[in-house]
Parts: sequence; structure tokens; C-alpha cells
Amino acid sequence: MRWRNLNPGVVLAALIALAGLLACEGPAPTPAARHGGPPRAASPSPTPTSTPALPPYFIEALRIRPYPGGRIQIGEVMVRGQGFTRYQMSWPAEGQVMTGTIAIPDGPGPFPVVLVEHGFIPPERYWVGQDSAIFGDPMAAHGFLVLAPNWPGYAGSGPGPPGLPPIVGELVTTLDLVSSLGTLPQADVSHIACVGHSNGGGICELAMVVDPRIGAVVLQAPISSDMADNARTWWDQHPEDLGALGTPDSNPEGYRHLSPRNYFAPGQPPVLIVQGTADHTIPAAWTQATYDALTQRGVTARLLWIPGGDHDLVGANLATAVAAQEAWIRQALHLS
Repeated sequence: MRWRNLNPGVVLAALIALAGLLACEGPAPTPAARHGGPPRAASPSPTPTSTPALPPYFIEALRIRPYPGGRIQIGEVMVRGQGFTRYQMSWPAEGQVMTGTIAIPDGPGPFPVVLVEHGFIPPERYWVGQDSAIFGDPMAAHGFLVLAPNWPGYAGSGPGPPGLPPIVGELVTTLDLVSSLGTLPQADVSHIACVGHSNGGGICELAMVVDPRIGAVVLQAPISSDMADNARTWWDQHPEDLGALGTPDSNPEGYRHLSPRNYFAPGQPPVLIVQGTADHTIPAAWTQATYDALTQRGVTARLLWIPGGDHDLVGANLATAVAAQEAWIRQALHLS
């Protein structure tokens, strides 16, 4: 049959009939319908699943926590030393006002920064600058900007962040202080070291694995880098302060994630550890274990034993420790 021989009216009628037939058949079946199953509706967009929040004291959580800081306020003069002046200071942290001291070298700066963390002293017996000036003032006299925070609840500092064990609150407020350094024209924020004595050493251990702005670390007779050691020795005596962290026996996983030793890694700041051989507070085995863990994990470290030195170094022993401290920081921060 040839199309040109068909009657146009017949062709038009046939096309209209075919269109009606297709309209009655409906849409093409889905693959499921072709295989005998029911037609599938379009799948909705997947709903994102929320990841449970990490406990706030985990080092992983501390690494992503914001530390906004604010403006450092310089207060009254405390000491005029040779080549520096030490003042009272304050800064905002976690909605509270924190206090401490700042020793500013003579001259325009900017100066490399040293944070000095004092050791544990009962708040009622603590005085501003105690256990920090002996490590900080010699550094200020040699051209370092030295800031020594008073811990939360000490000497006018506000309370620590709620829900955190004390050492973590001390770390958080210190890192807010680090964030505040940019408000000081005297501060060279590209060169920051952390010096800590005893419990303050534990704060520096945490800081070095949490905050990459820390470029050098000196631990003066530090507490253990395994936080379970410290809890069993001291913290368990005040379980009400530990909050959700609890004890090592009740929360071993929490202590694993709070212990800097488990997070030492290549690329972290060089660490000098100084301790007296007659230290009656910090077991030598703890210090050796921290040093061994640092070197095994690829962190540059040195352990300096002070013969006959106790936990609180004095006299020639203290002078040796501070001289080693300064030399280490200068080398680690690549200062001339």
C-alpha cells in the first residue's frame, strides 16, 4: 500500500483513534511493575544521620572546640624587674573574666610569647604569681612576653566551664588566652611556648596535642601524661569535681581519650622535661614513661634530671632548670 493512495480523511480518523488508545493505556510501567512487583514511588532524599556528640573532655572534642578569647586588659604594676615589668592582667574566657599576670620586656617588641602554668596550690593558699614567676620572670628579663594565668576559681578568676573536669577547664581558659594574644601589639603570635610546673605541666601536655599554635613545651616536674595515674593519686579524693568523667575504673575510655600520651605524634612541638632526682611528689617512673612515649611517637624530646632536686627546685637547681628552659625554647622556636 502507498500512503499517497490513502484518502486524507481516513488517515486523519486513524490518527485520532490511535491517540485515544495511547491515552487510555497510561504511563509506561516502572521496572518493578514489569517484573511483577508494585510500582515504586520516588525515593525521598536521605535524611542525614546525626553523629553522637563526643564528651567535651575528649581530646578530639577539645581540638574542634572554639576558643574565641577576647581583649587582654593590662592592670596594675606588680613588679619592676631588670629589663621588664610585671602587671596584673585579665581576659575573657567562656563568658567569665579570668585573671593572671603579664611580664612585658622593655622595648617595643613584638616579643616571643611564653605561657607559664603554675602547679596545684589550694585556692585559699594561692597568691598571684606563685609558682609561675620563678619560671617566667627570668624569661621576661631576656626578651620574652610572659603570661601566667590564674586557674579558674583562683585569685579573682571566674569559674571554669561547666561540665568539665578541672584540668580541662584550665586548658580551655588558657587556649582562650592564646586566642586573645592578637590584641597585644607586644606579642609575636607566631612564636608561642608553654611552660608548666607539676599540674601545670599536665595543662601543657594537653595544649601541645590540642592546639597547633604551641611551638615549644617545657615540662617542669610534670604530672603523668596518662591521666588515670593522676586521678588515682589525687583526683579521686574529690570525685565531685570530676563530673561526667568519673573515675578511671568507671570510665576507662574517657581517660584514654583525655590522656595526652595517646595522642603524641610527629610534628608536635619539641618537649623538654626537667625533674629533680629527689622529687617526692612526681614518681620518676611517670616522667620516664612520658619521655619514652614522646620519643617512641616521633616527638623531639629531652629529659633533664637535676641531681638531688626536689619537686620545687631552688637555688642552683632552679637556675639550671630555667637556663635549660630558655635554651630549649629558643632552639625550638628558631630564635637567634
